[in-house]
Amino acid sequence: MKPVAEQELIQQVIGWVKQNGLNGASHTEISESTNLLESGLLDSFAFVDLVLFIENCTQEKLDLLDVNPEEFTVVKSLCHLALQNGH
Repeated sequence: MKPVAEQELIQQVIGWVKQNGLNGASHTEISESTNLLESGLLDSFAFVDLVLFIENCTQEKLDLLDVNPEEFTVVKSLCHLALQNGH
């Protein structure tokens, strides 16, 4: 399986949020700088599902223990962390 590129992962995450997010996420403009929790698009349960989705896409375990929560709730930062973990 070929590794996923960051831009490709960002698009996959945005698509996932549009399908699975809360509060009309499918009709909301979501970009790589969208904060998924502050925007109300995801709650903590949906966020866990998103992390599992990302782990499945990257085939890597996402370790968020030593990460600032502000960093991993934004689409681009979360994707960057996910791809960085495997290296």
